[in-house]
Amino acid sequence: MDNLVGCALMPHPPIMVPEVGKNELDQVKATVSAVTQAAELLREGNPQTVVIITPHGPVFEDSVTVSIHPRLKGNMAQFGAPDVTLGFETDNLLIKHIIRSCQRLGINLQELTDDIAKNYRVALRLDHGAFVPLYYLSKAGFKGQIVHLTMGILPYEEMYTFGKAVQAAIGNVDKRVAVIASGDLSHRLIPGAPAGYSPKGAEFDRQVVEALKRIDVKALLNMDRNLIEEAGECGLRPIFFLLGVMGGLDAETILSSYEGPFGVGYAVTLYKVKGKK
Repeated sequence: MDNLVGCALMPHPPIMVPEVGKNELDQVKATVSAVTQAAELLREGNPQTVVIITPHGPVFEDSVTVSIHPRLKGNMAQFGAPDVTLGFETDNLLIKHIIRSCQRLGINLQELTDDIAKNYRVALRLDHGAFVPLYYLSKAGFKGQIVHLTMGILPYEEMYTFGKAVQAAIGNVDKRVAVIASGDLSHRLIPGAPAGYSPKGAEFDRQVVEALKRIDVKALLNMDRNLIEEAGECGLRPIFFLLGVMGGLDAETILSSYEGPFGVGYAVTLYKVKGKK
């Protein structure tokens, strides 16, 4: 797996985009610094394609999705900054290999074409979960292709297997690839948090951050389900996917950051992949 140049978990609060966050950007400066550093380190690997999975694209209960379109665009208009735009070509070759790998491993993958997007009345674009990490990749100089994936409400084990399918697909293409899981942790850290307050939110985040540092899939699989439910998170399934991408590989944690100033946990973790164990 010499062509897997790096993997990362990145959060996606729109406030991290300076044109959106403005004066409040200072309140997430640790996260902005970590994401900036992670993006620059990924860019040093000179990836030709970035695979990104988001929890805020079209989410289906029984499948994960991949966006099928020659070019995907997005902006921050929903958050008051319509002039902040991004656009990337789609890596259709890698997508074909991902589809084949999913068929082999029994993962239900929905190909989100223009027609299917119209039928479900969803937008075929870069959602903010993908936009925010890609904004920092773009700032770091990335100009390559992307593969836009959206998680499904699948069992955690299946999300891990989906990651393994993408790992196999990456191994079948002759290009350098980076993988990003976009996701926030608990949305219930403090009174007044977006999803209300739960004292279990901070404990959930603590356990997830420690497991990410150790690349410990079993610790996450063994987490108390009530704790997960109480946390009000959106990042756990993307995390299982990311760990699946690294499954069986020799990976090392080279950057870890965490903060939750607005009641939502923002974790940044960057991994260097050295090859097969």
